[in-house]
Amino acid sequence: MLAPLSITEAQIHRSIVDWLAVVLPNGSVVHHSPNEGKHKVQYRVLQKHFGVRAGWPDLELFINPKFWKEPGAWSPIFLEIKKPKGRVSENQRDVIAELKAVGCYAFIVHDIDEVREALSELMELPDGG
Repeated sequence: MLAPLSITEAQIHRSIVDWLAVVLPNGSVVHHSPNEGKHKVQYRVLQKHFGVRAGWPDLELFINPKFWKEPGAWSPIFLEIKKPKGRVSENQRDVIAELKAVGCYAFIVHDIDEVREALSELMELPDGG
């Protein structure tokens, strides 16, 4: 079920992070690299030199391989979060393609249901997850 059109991407992002904190196995790591927003050119140049990439997905998930359905299928999971009518930028498409090319899982999601569906392909989620 897609979120109402009036909801912001930040609200969806926060709800997904809260949900992940409940359903992921203990010891899982969820990370957000804050590379969005408006900044001065000097700041952006410095961040680029530090390795910040335009188009990097919103969340990175690291989950112990013992919880995966398929042994040996472990990889980081990346989630790009969009509001219902949000568009994926060219940079985001390129980064997602690069991540998939090196064996990572990367999904574009609009709500918790889509995150549940994506993760359920890879691992067993607890009942109600």
